[in-house]
Amino acid sequence: MGVIADAFSRKSVTSTLDLFKEIYGGRKSSSGRTVNVNTAIDVSTVFACCRVVGEGLAQVPLKLRRKSKDGRSRTEAVDHPLYDKLANRPNRWQTSFEYREMIGWHVALTGNHYSFINRIGGEIVELFPFMPSSVTVKFDNGALTYEVVAEDGTKRVFPQESIWHVRGPSYLGWYGLEIVKHAREAIGLAMSTEEAVGQSTQKQR
Repeated sequence: MGVIADAFSRKSVTSTLDLFKEIYGGRKSSSGRTVNVNTAIDVSTVFACCRVVGEGLAQVPLKLRRKSKDGRSRTEAVDHPLYDKLANRPNRWQTSFEYREMIGWHVALTGNHYSFINRIGGEIVELFPFMPSSVTVKFDNGALTYEVVAEDGTKRVFPQESIWHVRGPSYLGWYGLEIVKHAREAIGLAMSTEEAVGQSTQKQR
């Protein structure tokens, strides 16, 4: 954790990330329901869809392959430093399945996933995932930078080469569409419908 701790060593005063106010703070839909990532997960249809996306990404083996010089064949690059990390354990607390399943959930709900590429001596030693709500992306003159806020409020800006950014459908090209925001009305309606059905069922008992 030394590299990660150092990444957040610079202190700064931070407010709520404007980019994620609507996603994580939530806004009321026309149905009167407050819709954000946390409330959206409680909707059975949203949960089921995220589970399909997450497990779909995770269940396929992820094995790094090396192309032959003539380009006609590919073999598993078991001697490559990234092989074991991608296939088995990208960091110290997650398996490859768990890591990729999490990426699926992040992208399905927020349109984006971010992982810090932890390098020591130029070699990638782990992929450290961030919560999407802690990251603000900035695009300037063709370059991306990532502002990451830790739980204690400290902030650090990472260059593009230090972050693995997985984007979902994108209108801008460099930032995935905020899924929950754009589906707010449908999710709010689903919340109201599920509650109405539940109340009706209780009355019939």
